[in-house]
Amino acid sequence: MPSAAGPKVAELASKLYDTCVSEFDPDHLFYQNDFLNLKIIPGNDLALLLECAQSLVDQNLFRLLQKDGKLTWRLIDREDAEKLRNLTPDEAMVYNVIHSTARTGIWVRHIGTRTNLHKSILDRCLKSLEGKNYIKSLHNVKFPSRKMYMLAGLAPSEEVTGGAWFTDGVLDANFISTVAGFIEFTVSRKSWYEVPASDRKNKRIKTASGKADVKEEKATYLPYPHGYKGYPTVETITAAVNESGITPVRLGEESVVQLLEMLCYDNKLVSIGNGEVYRSLHSPEKIKEKQARKPPVDGDDLALANKHLVKNGMTEAPCGQCPVFRLCSPGGAVSPETCEYFDPWLNNGLGF
Repeated sequence: MPSAAGPKVAELASKLYDTCVSEFDPDHLFYQNDFLNLKIIPGNDLALLLECAQSLVDQNLFRLLQKDGKLTWRLIDREDAEKLRNLTPDEAMVYNVIHSTARTGIWVRHIGTRTNLHKSILDRCLKSLEGKNYIKSLHNVKFPSRKMYMLAGLAPSEEVTGGAWFTDGVLDANFISTVAGFIEFTVSRKSWYEVPASDRKNKRIKTASGKADVKEEKATYLPYPHGYKGYPTVETITAAVNESGITPVRLGEESVVQLLEMLCYDNKLVSIGNGEVYRSLHSPEKIKEKQARKPPVDGDDLALANKHLVKNGMTEAPCGQCPVFRLCSPGGAVSPETCEYFDPWLNNGLGF
């Protein structure tokens, strides 16, 4: 069957493109049979189909690919097609490579490998594309020294940025600590209940005048008994965090799960039912007291001693961190008798 005239090819190609856009996902790979099943090409004429497909490729509306030895096509939206028509062949090649990596971006060295362009030509293309605001450079937290590029209109994936816990590629420890503290306290309030004041015995103490006075004890909390069904889920914890206003961005459940796992490793929470719900090991009162303590201040000898010592004498003694440990010997220039760090460690750390 003879090929159709130019106007008929243009009309069929436009109809084929519009149908593909409306009925398939943007990332769908089209094979020859996908086009034929749309019943747009009269008589399923293969020659006419290839003419229409080539016309769309020439207009940058289809991208021709090869998979498993077969020809395939992928849609290009009209906005991207318009951009490609304004580019040189080298720039279009670089743009297509960057486009194919979506939200993960691509290292500039890999762009050079895939395009086989000379470094000076590649640099010129990248500079031109960046100047037209078609692409942008980004930093990957896994490879901070690599120069990466991605499309300007896309947001980097969490794999690239590190997720909510990174700010400009740097781990935000203060933010993590704040959100983790809120989560621990929130879970604790669902894991412990306060004993009513009427059920607690008040202590009688003598005042300076000799009269007996009643002193009310602090709030008493008890863990819920076995079989309790009110422990919070990941969904309820995530909702509580997002509604609290402590985070400038809305956190997803994946980010909250990372903190929950960290709190479990720190023996602050316990996962029940393989992560279905979580329980706190500490009461709300204890958590509030711990979070109210001021962190050690640099320059405060006692604070610094308590920060580094106390927990394990064998590993946290000054000797374990001493840079001249190998030179230390009884009666020598550096000796245990003259060590200026040993006595403060014993006094402040162990209470001797």
